[in-house]
Amino acid sequence: MQQTEFPPLAQAVLKASRHKCAAALTKSLKAIPRGSTMCVAASGGADSTALALLSKAVLRRGQWNLCLATVNHNLRDAATLDTEFAQRLAKWLDVPCHVLQVHPGAGAGVADRARKHRYDALNQAALKAGAIVILTAHHAQDQLETMLLRLARGAGPKAIGGMRARRTFKSGVMLLRPLLEQSREELRALLTHANVPWREDPTNSDETKPRARIRAKILPVLESVHKGAAVRASRAGRRLRESGRLLQKTAQNVLVGVGPWPRGVLRAHGPALLATALKRFDAKANERELEAAVSAIRDRVSKPRVFQVGKNSVRVRARQVLLVTSQEI
Repeated sequence: MQQTEFPPLAQAVLKASRHKCAAALTKSLKAIPRGSTMCVAASGGADSTALALLSKAVLRRGQWNLCLATVNHNLRDAATLDTEFAQRLAKWLDVPCHVLQVHPGAGAGVADRARKHRYDALNQAALKAGAIVILTAHHAQDQLETMLLRLARGAGPKAIGGMRARRTFKSGVMLLRPLLEQSREELRALLTHANVPWREDPTNSDETKPRARIRAKILPVLESVHKGAAVRASRAGRRLRESGRLLQKTAQNVLVGVGPWPRGVLRAHGPALLATALKRFDAKANERELEAAVSAIRDRVSKPRVFQVGKNSVRVRARQVLLVTSQEI
């Protein structure tokens, strides 16, 4: 957005408090104790700027405290300008701002390293600020991009369901994504209506990156076929994650120990349940390995066979199935 000056705060907060996304944020905070401190991850982009404004509108009503944290990954020359904008945003909102420096380095795997460094830094900043919750501005389009990338990798139902709306770090700090079922357009419309500026990150449109390519080439097609596709998919993703959790919970009782297990009993289970049960022994086992082992368990061949599933081997005999772990091989 070209505009650089912030409007009167009271007017912008009032407009944000009446926006539909404010209700979504309020709902996500129901279980958070009053008086707690929340930390918004603010990049300076439209999404996190909208979340910061919404948080200012919602948190004061709920008697929660607010701070911002901005992470400079030191990967772009303009990153310093993003940091300065986030500091200006915090000053306008009249909340503290924590500036975090990380150095993931360039080269292969930089996106994954940057993500890990970012969350580690946010976690530490939250602890230092006494915040029990970190809020991030992932929205429905982000979720759909994640779902499509995981689907293309051949992930299971829980992973295909996308990002969790909440998770807890080992430190006890909770990560909340309250806008997963809100669209990017709604967030930008809020900022435009409230006359609030934001910064654009040109790397978000760099189509050499898989996520940006999906954003530019695939999401518009899906939206043209089904209006509101990202929001609909994000809601479906929530149900997929719930189904995946149920499948994993049920799978815990299918293969107890490492066997031997009666093959006739296992044969009665569906392929998805058996594959999920086997994957518990090695999360990195691929679909081709799982499918081969599951197919053998459920067929009527009595000849002994051995299948590699991740680091382990599955031995299918006439009446029994046995898992041999990598430590035993």
